[in-house]
Amino acid sequence: MKKWLPFFVPFVLSTCVTTAEPESENINVLWGDALEMTDCEDKGVVVGSQGHWYDFWLIGDGVLTEGAVNQLRNKALERGADTILLYSPKPFSTSVTFLAKAYICHP
Repeated sequence: MKKWLPFFVPFVLSTCVTTAEPESENINVLWGDALEMTDCEDKGVVVGSQGHWYDFWLIGDGVLTEGAVNQLRNKALERGADTILLYSPKPFSTSVTFLAKAYICHP
């Protein structure tokens, strides 16, 4: 059994993809480096990342991307934000990583 353990560990660890908190699904996701958020309060930078060197080949890019965005939303929710402004994704071959600014925008 011990000889099979190294093959099963990546499968167990690869099931850890971030899911969205129910409240975080209400957070607006905007894309663009040039947008001005003049009517919004800056709540700081958030980073969302999914994937590891040992499991990237087991999880599809779409699932990794969704997990990274879910992580951004969850972190924005923790800061009291209602909007995130995504910047260009960071290119990694084994994961998906987004950098975003979190804002609370007043109607």
